[in-house]
Amino acid sequence: MLPPFLFDLDGTLADTLADIAASTNHVRSANGLPPLPGAVVRTFVGDGARTLLARALHEVLPPDGAARERALDRAFAAYAEHHQVQCTGHATLYPGALAHLRALHDQGHPLGVVTNKPERFAVPLVAHLGLGELVRVVLGGDSLPVKKPDPGPLHEALRRLGHRGPGATMVGDGVQDLRAGKAAGCRTIACLFGFGEATKLRAEGADHYWRAFGEPV
Repeated sequence: MLPPFLFDLDGTLADTLADIAASTNHVRSANGLPPLPGAVVRTFVGDGARTLLARALHEVLPPDGAARERALDRAFAAYAEHHQVQCTGHATLYPGALAHLRALHDQGHPLGVVTNKPERFAVPLVAHLGLGELVRVVLGGDSLPVKKPDPGPLHEALRRLGHRGPGATMVGDGVQDLRAGKAAGCRTIACLFGFGEATKLRAEGADHYWRAFGEPV
């Protein structure tokens, strides 16, 4: 078996920003806050939906720990109800992504998605994008007790793909992806076209960089 490729989802395989922003602004509206432009919401993405909401609602969240967590629980419930439908509203694969994944699959590389997006959104999104027959494993940010940058989800994805030993590759647009990949012993590819800041990705360091999907710098 050839070594696997693991991919982040938001900002790596697909442009999902419009849907994330729509659900984020739905929650902001419910809390009496004006909508944020997509460019701002983009900076909140990468560490999971709950952290995104903590960043998006910072003006109104209580400072106290317990009260803050209860407020985030309510915010996440509202976000989840909205995003369950919204998550596939406008999402599109980046140009070249489908062809690249098909080529890897046809060559015999097992493919997986490891994202910090909750699994309840990641699984239907992968199917909506037409990747269901190519991607054998989808792990979300709540699939395990830990999420990226912890290497645990990558280890679990590789285990489910039947891979042992070196040689796997992690592809992502965030420093979380690169840190998780390095910690898991994977080759890393940083996507400079995604939601993450290119300067931060270069400062973090990766084995390779893509200026567009599958296109090395």
